[in-house]
Amino acid sequence: MKVMVTGGAGFLAGHLIERLLHEGHEVWTVELPDRPTPELDRLGVEVIRGDLRDPDVCARACGGAWVVFHLAALAAPFGPRELFWSINVTATENIIEACKVAGVRRLVQVSSASAVCDGTDQIMADETRPYPKKFLCHYSETKALSEKLAIAANGPELETVVIRPHAIWGPRDHTLFPRIIVRAKQGRLLQIGKGTNEHSLLYVENGVDALVLAATAKAAPGKIYFIVDDKPVVLWEFIRKMLAELKVPAPRRAVPYPVAYALGAVMETAYTVMRLKGEPVITRYVAVKLGKSHSYSSKRARADLGYYPRVYPEEGLRNVYKWIDEKGLTDEL
Repeated sequence: MKVMVTGGAGFLAGHLIERLLHEGHEVWTVELPDRPTPELDRLGVEVIRGDLRDPDVCARACGGAWVVFHLAALAAPFGPRELFWSINVTATENIIEACKVAGVRRLVQVSSASAVCDGTDQIMADETRPYPKKFLCHYSETKALSEKLAIAANGPELETVVIRPHAIWGPRDHTLFPRIIVRAKQGRLLQIGKGTNEHSLLYVENGVDALVLAATAKAAPGKIYFIVDDKPVVLWEFIRKMLAELKVPAPRRAVPYPVAYALGAVMETAYTVMRLKGEPVITRYVAVKLGKSHSYSSKRARADLGYYPRVYPEEGLRNVYKWIDEKGLTDEL
C-alpha cells in the first residue's frame, strides 16, 4: 500500500511511519523545509519539503498515495488565531482537495478530543457530544473546523475518517509529560484543583493501532472516533507516580480551579492587549485540561474498527522510563 503521512517528524506520526514500514508499505512524508528529521533520515523515508498551506506542495505530496494520514497541525494553548487557522484549517482544505485530484482512496484525519472541550467535566463522553458554542482557545476551534471539513468531504471519490486522540504519551514524547516534568524539577508545577479529576490517555502505540485500522475498516468512512487507552487514570495520581519514579519532587501546593481559570483569563487578556510574545504561564484552556475530568469512550472504535488497546499504563510507564534511561534524558527533563 502506498501511504503519505503529513508531519512525519511529529511524535505520533513518527511511530506510525515506523509501523507502516515494518508492515511493508511504501511510505513518504511531508515536512517543513527547516524542520530536522533525523529519525526519518535514519529510516530512509522520503521527505518532501514544503508548507501544507501551499496547494502545490499538497498536490505533490498526495500524488500516487492510496491512503493519506493527515497529522500535521499547530497544537498550542495560545497564539494568533490567523496562524492556527492557516495551519489547521487551510492546510486541511488543501490536503482534501489534493486527495480528490490525486485519486486517494482514503484520508485519515487526526483531530483531537479538544475539539469538543467546553470547560466542563467530560466523563466517558462519546461521539454524540456536540461542539462547544464557544471555544476556549483557537486550537480547539480550528481542530473542530478541520473535522467538519474532513467529514463533509466523505463520498464516493474520497473516503474520510476522523480520529480523536486524547493526551498521547509514550517513548519519544518531548511535549506532554516532559513539560510537566520540567516544571516539577524547577519547582514551578502546581496542582490545579483537588487532584481527583480523571483523564483518558492514549499510549502512542495504541494510537498507531487505531490509525492503521482506520485506513481499511469498511465501517469507518464518514465517522469520527475517540481513541483512548482502556481505562482513564486519576491525572494527578498518574503524574505523581511518574515524578516519584524519576525522583522528581511532586507539587506541594494546589491552586483552586476557579482561581487558576480566572488567572488564565487575566493572562490571556494581558498577552493579547500588550502583544506579548510566547505563551502565558497558564491559560483558561490549560486550567480546564489540568483541573477538570476528561475521559472518553472508544466503544464506537471497538465496534467499527476492531480497536482494543494493547498497552496498559503500567507497561507504558516502564517503556517510558526505559527510553529516558537509554537516551540519558534524565538531566534534560
